[in-house]
Amino acid sequence: MSAKARRILALLNDPRHRTRLLDSLNRSTLDDVGPVGGDQEIKFLKELNEMADLERDAGRKECPDR
Repeated sequence: MSAKARRILALLNDPRHRTRLLDSLNRSTLDDVGPVGGDQEIKFLKELNEMADLERDAGRKECPDR
């Protein structure tokens, strides 16, 4: 393993460096998000409720999907 690879691994093993790197990567790859309102807000809330229902139902034994 090269010295450069060992240095990168050492940096990633440090939680502070890893968090800073991941935050920077996330900021550079995410699209800017504007305010949600009106019909978009209602659609978004419905989707969140559906996901919460699916997550809740996933743990049940009688759920045929699991």
